[in-house]
Amino acid sequence: MQKRKNKGRFGDETSQRQLRVSELIKRNISKILLDSDFYDQNGKNYSASVSEVRCSSDLKIATVYVLPLNKIDPQELTTFLGKNKNSIRHALGKELSLKYLPDLRFKEDTLFEQIEKTNRILRAL
Repeated sequence: MQKRKNKGRFGDETSQRQLRVSELIKRNISKILLDSDFYDQNGKNYSASVSEVRCSSDLKIATVYVLPLNKIDPQELTTFLGKNKNSIRHALGKELSLKYLPDLRFKEDTLFEQIEKTNRILRAL
């Protein structure tokens, strides 16, 4: 019997370990972002929802796809989270017991925009 292969968002194959670690990181980062309020120097609140986490094959890099919860520019949100990734990573290290804690990379999630674009094209037909 052949092992079932999982395909991720970009068509690459992911192992079961990558999926488990990605899901653990997603849950814990979501909890961290909800429990602690992140403010910049001007007092602007940055709250985000984590839609997906993708780990590299060696589990050293975790790409976190985020959506802003309030009216913030998504680029501004990813820049802010990128600057504060060390504090998020520190809090994540307290929650997880992994041999190596992956480096976090924050990216804007454009999946909903792609779905909306596809729907507009289908409605136009």
